[in-house]
Amino acid sequence: ARILLADDSPTVRHLVRWHLQAEGHDVVEATDGTSAYEIGKDQDFDRATLAHLMSGLAPCVEDEGREFPVLLLSAVDDDETVVRSLELGAFGYIRKPFSVPELLARIAVQLKS
Repeated sequence: ARILLADDSPTVRHLVRWHLQAEGHDVVEATDGTSAYEIGKDQDFDRATLAHLMSGLAPCVEDEGREFPVLLLSAVDDDETVVRSLELGAFGYIRKPFSVPELLARIAVQLKS
């Protein structure tokens, strides 16, 4: 699958990209939400994995015209934020620190649907 990966942490992007590529996915990176939104509206993706609360992220989640589901990774650990993100259209929300096997499993399940 072609996956858009956005996170402001180079370490997180490297870790997630490495594991997604090891699973055979094509990964395109963005360093912030605004870049992710621009890349996402100009290119075709199967899925997006985005860090939550990055600058400009809200349009990525709220844009009902997008062609790909969004999975959020976030250090924010309150139920209100999780619920609001899901209500805005994210298909999932994983709290940081996160489990790489869980992340890969959630993406795999979403790709099957």
